[in-house]
Amino acid sequence: MPKSSKKIVCLPTIYELHQKKKAFIVKIMPPTPCQNLPITKLRPSPYNSEAMVHPHTLPSIGHFSHDLVKEGLVTKDQLAVAKVSQENLGEDLGTVLIRKGFLSEEKLLQFLSHKLKIPYIALATHPIESAILREVSATLAKRHLLIPLRKNNGKIEVAMANPLDTAALDDLKLAYHTEIVPYLASPHEIQQAIEKAYTTEQTDEALKRVAVVETITEGVGLSGMEFKKIQEIASGPRVIAAVNDLISKAWSENASDIHIEPLKDQSRARFRIDGILNERAVLPKSMHWAIVSRLKIMAGLDIAEHRIPQDGRVRIRVVGRVLDMRISTCPTQYGEKIVLRLLSKEALKNIEDLGFAKEDRKLFTDMVTKSHGIFLATGPTGSGKSTTLYAALSRINSPELNIISIEDPIESEIDGVAQVAVNPKTGLTFASILRSVLRQDPDVIMIGEIRDAETANIAIRAAITGHLVLSTLHTNTAAGAISRLMDLGVEPFLLSSALQGVLAQRLVRKICKECREAILLNPDKMGPYAKLVKKAFRGKGCKQCRLTGYSGRIGIFELAPVTDLIRQLIYKRSPDIDIEKELRQMGLKDIRQDGLRKIEEGITTIEEVLRVTEED
Repeated sequence: MPKSSKKIVCLPTIYELHQKKKAFIVKIMPPTPCQNLPITKLRPSPYNSEAMVHPHTLPSIGHFSHDLVKEGLVTKDQLAVAKVSQENLGEDLGTVLIRKGFLSEEKLLQFLSHKLKIPYIALATHPIESAILREVSATLAKRHLLIPLRKNNGKIEVAMANPLDTAALDDLKLAYHTEIVPYLASPHEIQQAIEKAYTTEQTDEALKRVAVVETITEGVGLSGMEFKKIQEIASGPRVIAAVNDLISKAWSENASDIHIEPLKDQSRARFRIDGILNERAVLPKSMHWAIVSRLKIMAGLDIAEHRIPQDGRVRIRVVGRVLDMRISTCPTQYGEKIVLRLLSKEALKNIEDLGFAKEDRKLFTDMVTKSHGIFLATGPTGSGKSTTLYAALSRINSPELNIISIEDPIESEIDGVAQVAVNPKTGLTFASILRSVLRQDPDVIMIGEIRDAETANIAIRAAITGHLVLSTLHTNTAAGAISRLMDLGVEPFLLSSALQGVLAQRLVRKICKECREAILLNPDKMGPYAKLVKKAFRGKGCKQCRLTGYSGRIGIFELAPVTDLIRQLIYKRSPDIDIEKELRQMGLKDIRQDGLRKIEEGITTIEEVLRVTEED
């Protein structure tokens, strides 16, 4: 392909920014040509040095990598070398194998077609009905790297570089209200077919029905001149399109966080799905600052400040659903990294959804419905402690109770609960807010985290004086929470009187129900847990789980009620090991034992339980 005729795969829509009373409203506009956009910083395709395509076009090989060796497509040494390159470069394993010449693209596609049970076609010899091109817009085809083939019995047959791309399938279904039949095809052949089929940029009324990202809350802190200056850079159609595309894709994939981070020569976006980060896009380095500025505008942060971290919050609407988005920036050696936490009110769970065994669920419910005392949820960051306390608040929430929560920050809104956000800049610390809250005649107080001695002592005294207090601590075990509070200066006689129970927890990924299968236990390869379970399962990888074998997360727990004997041990300042021994004698399971139960029930895998408990 001549150098002057290079093109990039464009984003699906061009957006327009309107300012009305300082509120930003993002609306979808018809697509416009994008042939003249700069492409010098985009990563070239590993399939053809002249074709510019998205680096993650093919489906991930996932659990099938060793099958490549079994079927003689690559050697063990080649696979080992490719895996090292994959870890260093962050590329997909299939892409690495092709780039290194270990495997041809055609053989990889045929292999994936067989494993995924999705037909593979060679577009070079497959005719495309010209009439069907009017059914799918050129912009949508370029965005997701797909080409429509024909319409058959009301269904649109589409050749896709990645038939597992649920965002692409959702966009097609949402735009055209018909069933999509995907086929697997070469990304390079699709790119050539798009350039040949769509000679001019098409507009499509159906495109207006694609998901809209609308900013609801107002940006603050921008003067008129600052807004005009930034608007020229950060409100351009490419920048707005890129930001909204990332948010809508993350939402469709149930991601909890979006990481946008500058590298030496480019910028990358990663989604945290089920607790694991997955790379989703590589952007030109020249766009990074503009994207960060756009997100700062949405959250009302200081756009001119790049040297210190900033935190903000914005409320958006995605496909008609309201979503709170927490934004955090941090300066790095290559520019500002920005992390978006996606928080949905609809994501709030009930106690029944947390993953408790039947007997533990009843015990937990009894603890959090007491009229007084303190209940603690413990675990490392990201172990689901806040979700557990939100579930508890949802259970006890009623018009007869005055419930106040103190959080840093407020992660999800609960109707009927007065939620207060910590703000150290204005003197609103956990301790200062807690002192004020006690004068508000509360029945239940939820404290996001006990971090210091002052907060710990006020919380314990509040629990003793007739309030129910729920809070979290960063400890690994239930017994560790007791010693941690005493280390913070809480007197043992107060703690033994106030404490109702402690819950230690972790989050593990759940096996995909669509591809779950039993496996043979091999202690030599699987570690010590294989000797402790009678049966185990795994997800072999399918379209529903994007070949990961996992879908969703669930908790594993150690729930420790405070009995009279435990109170005596606390009063005597007994070490953790004595409290642990007493809990085991009571017949209570620790986190590992709860994990083993979930392994045998086919809920999670041995690898997952090992991953989250190996340091305990």
